[in-house]
Amino acid sequence: MSHETLVLFAKIFGPIWMGGFFLIVLIRAYNPKRRAEQERIARSILGSETAEGRR
Repeated sequence: MSHETLVLFAKIFGPIWMGGFFLIVLIRAYNPKRRAEQERIARSILGSETAEGRR
């Protein structure tokens, strides 16, 4: 393969690969089934007394 062929391959399939990865991340981040787990993780960085005090 020549350098030009590799550059062409990267320019064509790189954005497709990154777009697909971005789409998978969005689907996983905004999946309603994962909301409870994400809320638990978000609150886990707070101290136990801080998390209880805000409820």
